[in-house]
Amino acid sequence: MSSEDTINVAKSLRDCTLKIRRNLHEIPELGWEEEKTLAFIKNQIEKFTSKNKYAIKINWRDGGIWVDVDVDKNKPRFIFRSDIDALPIQEETELHFSSKHSGKMHACGHDCHSAMLLSAFKAISQNMIQPKVNVRFVWQRSEEFAKHRSGGESLVKDGVCDGVDNAFGLHIAPMHDGGVFFSKPDEFLANSSQIHFVIECSGGHAMRPNVGSNAINVMNDILNSLRGAERLFFTPNESVVFTPTIARSGDTPNIRPNNATMCFSFRNFLSESMADSFVKNIKDKIYCITSSYPTAKVASFNFISGYPTLKNDEKSYHVTNKMLKSSGFQTVVTDKYFAGEDFAYYLKKIPGSFWFLGARKEPAYDLHTSKFNPDENYLWCGVAYWLLLSQLDSIDNVFVTDLLASPKY
Repeated sequence: MSSEDTINVAKSLRDCTLKIRRNLHEIPELGWEEEKTLAFIKNQIEKFTSKNKYAIKINWRDGGIWVDVDVDKNKPRFIFRSDIDALPIQEETELHFSSKHSGKMHACGHDCHSAMLLSAFKAISQNMIQPKVNVRFVWQRSEEFAKHRSGGESLVKDGVCDGVDNAFGLHIAPMHDGGVFFSKPDEFLANSSQIHFVIECSGGHAMRPNVGSNAINVMNDILNSLRGAERLFFTPNESVVFTPTIARSGDTPNIRPNNATMCFSFRNFLSESMADSFVKNIKDKIYCITSSYPTAKVASFNFISGYPTLKNDEKSYHVTNKMLKSSGFQTVVTDKYFAGEDFAYYLKKIPGSFWFLGARKEPAYDLHTSKFNPDENYLWCGVAYWLLLSQLDSIDNVFVTDLLASPKY
């Protein structure tokens, strides 16, 4: 099948993709709570496989589900992975298919990811397109890193990468030009570590600031001291972003609070030893500042190492880039990106590559915001991405002849 024919199949599934995306958008669930979402995905899989041509096996694991489509045991196997969880955000898009779950929203595009992969699964399982490799379709829980463990790490421990040659991922990018794919070889997405700590002190009545300590004062001194700390510790050539993300203390106007909860996001492309040295330095500063206040102490200090740095396998990246460009899509080699992604666990285990698909819609709202609303007109491009990958003979023996010259879309 030519790339033009493959793309036309993706386009023919536009309505299907939109319907699935909107159904999922209405029922957002946080990590490890995605029961309705998984039930919906399972229902779609069973619906699409009622006419399937290939041997298909559904595997349920703690971190989600994967479905094997077996074409030929002598062929390589690729992972096609999407994520399914949502974020604790109150939606403000006013879409007619807005979230029905108060305080929860698909604000990172995981509904789009799941829908695009389900449409690709439909095309393959119903023989609309014949894959040249075996495919392991993955719908993964809990990609958004919060208090719970990663769904990707869980699935990798449970063997999702066993017997697989390459893994591929795709993410919607609402701030980038629609229909444009971007990625880079080698280091692409950052380690997403976090530093959490709690300050405790005496607090007391607002009329006696001279007695004991006020947790807000301690918190403010820490914030001021740590502003730009990464630039005092590293050279300008080091890729580091150190950002306060939680600073919470007090809730009553006549009480000096006796505790403060704080968190810093530490995104980086550093070696483990350099990152550890920086965290020790930050910890020492926090303890030093806190100890300068009477009755104040650091009640807890926790470093969460976060997702590993995501590194694209260079061969897989270049194969995917060439595939997309030769099929008429525009691709961009980007700089390092400070997003965190638990697809990094897959790529630590097996080679592969991770890509973003631009879907900007004006006015554009970024990921993780209450008005996030990517342009659905480009979701077919994501379906095409998966279907084109299924047409590769392998990563080593890349292109069938008809992938090399196709019109631009």
